[in-house]
Order: sequence, then structure tokens, then C-alpha cells
Amino acid sequence: MTPAAAGLPEQRTIRGMRLVWRHAPLCTDDPAVAWQEILRVRGLQESDAFFSPRLSELPDPDDMQDMDRAASRLVRALQAHEKIHVFGDFDADGVNGTAILLEALRAAGAEVSFSIPHRAGDGHGIGVEAVEQAQRAGITLGLSVDTGSTCFAASRRAAELGLDLIITDHHLPESTLPEAFAVLNPARADCGFADRRLCGTGVAFFLLMAVWKRLARAGEKPAFDLRRLLDRVAVATVADVMDLVGVNRILVYHGLQRLNHAPSVGMQALLEVARISKSVDAETIGFHLAPRINAAGRMQHGEAAMRLLATEDADEARRLAMELDAANKLRRQVEADVFRQAEARLQQAQVLAVFDADWHAGVVGLAAGRLARKYGRPAAVGFVTPDGDIRVSLRGRPGFHVGDILNACASYLEGFGGHAGAGGGTVRRQQWDGFCAAFGAAVEQQAARVHDHLCLAIDGELGLSALHGGLAERLGRFEPWGQGNRPFSWLLRDVYIAEHRALRGGVLRLKLGDGRRSCNAVVFQGNGLNRHLQQGLRVSVIGRLQVDHWQGNGAVQFIVEDAVLAGT
Repeated sequence: MTPAAAGLPEQRTIRGMRLVWRHAPLCTDDPAVAWQEILRVRGLQESDAFFSPRLSELPDPDDMQDMDRAASRLVRALQAHEKIHVFGDFDADGVNGTAILLEALRAAGAEVSFSIPHRAGDGHGIGVEAVEQAQRAGITLGLSVDTGSTCFAASRRAAELGLDLIITDHHLPESTLPEAFAVLNPARADCGFADRRLCGTGVAFFLLMAVWKRLARAGEKPAFDLRRLLDRVAVATVADVMDLVGVNRILVYHGLQRLNHAPSVGMQALLEVARISKSVDAETIGFHLAPRINAAGRMQHGEAAMRLLATEDADEARRLAMELDAANKLRRQVEADVFRQAEARLQQAQVLAVFDADWHAGVVGLAAGRLARKYGRPAAVGFVTPDGDIRVSLRGRPGFHVGDILNACASYLEGFGGHAGAGGGTVRRQQWDGFCAAFGAAVEQQAARVHDHLCLAIDGELGLSALHGGLAERLGRFEPWGQGNRPFSWLLRDVYIAEHRALRGGVLRLKLGDGRRSCNAVVFQGNGLNRHLQQGLRVSVIGRLQVDHWQGNGAVQFIVEDAVLAGT
């Protein structure tokens, strides 16, 4: 990114960001020029396959390390009518992956059971007890989804009991893999399938593809189209914040088509309860579907979400969807309470680390994320386990690496894991002060080398005459937006707020003008801009250009995400 000095406003935005160019400076009133520059900097042409993702372009599942061993074993289990058990996880990735395995394998005639761990009582991963229970129930083949790569004790116990365990996961494994029958994980050092970008559900889907291919060769292919599962693959991929490029772009693109035209029974019920009446996109998943799915595991038990995503009974789906919606409302309330209490406890504190015995296990990570966003540095928020230990969740900010912070605190942690943006671990009560000191020192050490990370990258500066429907439609061809394929961010410089209308839900409708032209704009709740943007003010606004399919009958609108006030 190029520095802010090259023609951008030097003032900080309302949200405290410094504007920088994402690429070379681009200032134009011509939508055609803007489009051609977009194609150039992304290295694309209008005819590129990027704009028409095809399922036929998905890689061969057998290119994944251990796939032949895993798929062949699963085919043998189907042919021999062995009992199969799926060890899932409680987040949106884990429950969606569990659901697609159950639906597809049952359609193939298998007897399949499942288990989902409890967030507070069990934590992530496959438990030894869960393996022993499965073996006592006559299970001879186990499949994990979104978990297992570091479950050494459970894998060893499965081997001892004669239960073949196939791990499907995407989390970073250790240098030594567990003693499983097969380990399907693109993050393995010797794998790299799909550029290591798949979520757990995506890995499970490729396993099913490999199984169906083998069953077809044997003349035993089930009368079940795996494309029916793509709505849940898409939701899991977006919910787990995976890069929406390459293989994931293909999966999510077609998964969104399923969500919009032929969703599963459970997804249809969830869309209705969430009152989603417009076209479903990746943003809809992130803001409406994923939080409700995750709320089950956060507030109660992830099993309810899994059952919703796997059911074919409309009445059961409606009941479960309402249950998830209620859990999400409770989650929002409890999260807000914990955040307020945590912030009050941290007044004047130099280190953003706090815990309380009364805080709910399902929201401490969310509260940590809110603290990190507000104060611009990593935060750690914990709850107390039944054993009296402190289970702490860490969330970061751009420029910091939570995984490295956890490594720096390792001597005070009983167990931990994480990546750049998030992580967690267990701290003994008597080690809390030591952990806080080590955490604070690690954050300060990283902060010293984080050079002004509060930057907002701009793709171009547009005049109002460039806000053309044709450009907005073309920008829409880059969807689905998400991690790795960010929406284009534009600057409208020195416009005045000609009209200002507050709507329900904290939404603000604006009309922006430059003296000759005007455009419609909208500010959504939650970005802290509303009280600053008053009628008559002159501002420079930053945001996204899109077609207003909701109320604008195809007109262009500008989604305001930040602003610089004139004279500040």
C-alpha cells in the first residue's frame, strides 16, 4: 500500500483510521476508467474464469494427502454395513460438516451416529470418553470433522480399541500427526491441497466426493446429489472466515445459489426465522445465519444446530430454528453485559486481560473481540471452569499475532492454541498474575514493531458522475466478497449531506451532493458514524458502491463505512 501523503486526506477518519492507497492512486469521474483499472490491479480480464466459477474446476479430491486410504476405508464400511460415528465440533464449521456427513452417508445406506462436545464442559476436540462410548456402541469407523489434528490421546485410544479413526480437519497440526487411520488436513506439511484454504466442512465435502467417485466405479453410486450439500459448505466456509478465492470461491458461489434457489429444509427454516427475504449473499451468512448457528454451541449445546442442519422434517426445522434464534438473542444480551463489566473492570488497566467466575463461556471470546476493536490491541477475557481454572479467549487486531502472544505466555498456560487473529488457553488461578504480566509484555513487544496498523485502504477516489449502475453491476461480479476477496473501497471527497433520514434499526439514509450531482447513501447501525453525519455538513466519505436491489429498483447507492469531517 502506498502512503497517505499521495493525495488522500491527512486527517484521521471518524473511526480513527489513516487513509492509504491500496494500489497506485486512482482518481476518476469515468466509470469505464475505474473498471479497467480494477481489472488491471487484480490481474484479471473480463473473460477470466474468476467471473464464472465452475464446479468442474474443483481439484481431484485424491490429490489430498491420505485421501485414497480414507475414502477406500469409508467405502468398505458402507459396503459392509459397519456402524459409523462422526465426532463433530460445536461451531458453525463443525456442525455443518457433521450435518453433511450424516445426510450423505445415510443416503448411501449407512447407520451413522454423531457426538458434539459441550463448549464449557468438554472444550474443543475429540474426547477419550467419546471414543470409548462409540466403541461400546459397536462403532468400527469414526470420522472427525473440523477437529482431531491435535487429539493425540483420543486417536491413540481409538487405535487401542480397534476403532479406525479418519480425521478430517483444517487446523494447523503439530509436527507429529496423531495415530489415526488417516489424517485429511490440507494444513499438513506434506499436503497443501486447495492452497490450505478449506474449512473443516470443505475437507469433509471432498471426502464425500472421493467416496462417491469410488462407489460410481463400483456401480454402487447412491441416488444422492452431493450438490445438495453446498448450501451448508458455503455457510461453514464464510462463518469460519476462510479466504474466498480459488476452491472456496467455487464452493461458496454455488452454495449461495443453493441457498437462494433450493436450500436444505433446515437452512430454509433459518432464513425464515431470520426474516431474510432478499437475495442471500456472503454478508447475509456472516451477519444473520452464522451467528444463529454459533449461538447454539455458545449458549446451550451445538447439537441443536447440527440437528437443524441435517433434518428433513419441516416442523422440526422450524422448532429448532426458533430455538437458535432465541439463543442468539440471549447471546447478544449476555455478550453486551460481559463486555460492559469487563470494560469497567479494566478502567485504568495497562493490560487488557480480565476474568470472572460469573461470565458465560460462550461469549468471552466475543467480548475480547469487542475490547480489541475498541482499544486497538489484543485482549484476553476468561471464565472459570468447574475445576476452578480460568479458560481464557484471546482476540487480536491487525498487525498483532495472537498465536505468538500465546507462545510467549506458554509457561503460564496448561494448554493453548491459536492463530494470528484469535486463540485461547487454560490458566491456573495462582498463575493469573504471571499470565497477565507475560501477556502484557508480549503485546507491548509486538506493538513496538507494529507500524501504524490502523489504516484504511482505498482502491480509488470517485467523482459522483462515476457512481454509475453499470460500474456497480460489474463490481458485483466479484462476489462473493469475503476474506481474501475484499469489497472495493472508494473515497467520495468533499460532498455535502443534502438529506438526512434516520430509519428503524439505527439505519441512516443520506443524499450526498457536490453541487451538480447527487447520490443515495446508507449508513448501517454499529459503525459509530450516525451522530457525526448531520444534514448540511461537508464530508469525505469512504465505502462501497452497490446496486440497491432492496428499495432502489436497481439504482446505485453508496454504503458509508467511514468518513472524514471537513476542517478536522
